Amino acid sequence: MIKLIAFDWNGTLLADTKFVAQATDMAFKHFGYKPIGLKKYRQTFSIPVLNFWLANGGKKEDLLLEHNIFFHAYEKLLKDAHPRFGAKEVLKWVKQNDIESIIYSNHTFKEIHFQLKRFGLSPYIQEVLSRKDVSDQVHLLKRHKEDKLANYIKIHKFKPREVISVGDTCEEVEIGHNLNLHTVAITGGENTTQRLKKTKPDFLIHNMLELKKIVKELN
Repeated sequence: MIKLIAFDWNGTLLADTKFVAQATDMAFKHFGYKPIGLKKYRQTFSIPVLNFWLANGGKKEDLLLEHNIFFHAYEKLLKDAHPRFGAKEVLKWVKQNDIESIIYSNHTFKEIHFQLKRFGLSPYIQEVLSRKDVSDQVHLLKRHKEDKLANYIKIHKFKPREVISVGDTCEEVEIGHNLNLHTVAITGGENTTQRLKKTKPDFLIHNMLELKKIVKELN
């Protein structure tokens, strides 16, 4: 039985990929680098961010400043963001079926909670596993989401096959595989469909509403 669904935030529950790509291009322009656009962003984005930054011509010594420039630009653009289609309906359905929903993310705790409250999603999320604030820049140099999720699963005594990892990037699928969880990759986010397929998720969906059918099948 599925007892826990761990959702990524950016590009998964929040439809903000185009704003992330725009803010990234603003940071690239600041350093005199060529903007990459949404298509190449999806083709190359990865965690740690350093790998993505270097792959697109950035210099390591500029990375910390780039992050601050990016975040400043992103926060301004975020006023036009909205939840992914079907996200609220799925979260409500999950709660009605006595399944716990959490978020595990590379984003910041304060910003995620602000947006959850803004969109009326707070009642459906039991926990947010994320960076404390902008000063915590661990995701620039290494992955950290897997450890946070693994620890949460251990503390709350879930069995791996009682958990689904849902995300729009290769990272969430790879984390799910590493922890022996069920994995659901959703297209239209921060990685291309082709890249997601290469990670071999258990399920590949194009609409968040498809998740209900998956949970029913697994149960």
